[in-house]
Amino acid sequence: MTLAVAQGRVVLTSDEAAAWAALLARVQAIGCYPITPQTIIVERLAELVAARDDVEFTSLESEHSM
Repeated sequence: MTLAVAQGRVVLTSDEAAAWAALLARVQAIGCYPITPQTIIVERLAELVAARDDVEFTSLESEHSM
């Protein structure tokens, strides 16, 4: 997946759109616990912020930690 924002029309699933929306909102910290049905959102966020230094991505150990 490319990290550049695509120009024009793009077809995304709702989960992918949610991940891009979080990134475009310029979040600085993301804390997640991947559970169904949001697992795809967490996976996409991890891919999108993997090479970025300005976003802190943390996997938490439980839902209660969130």
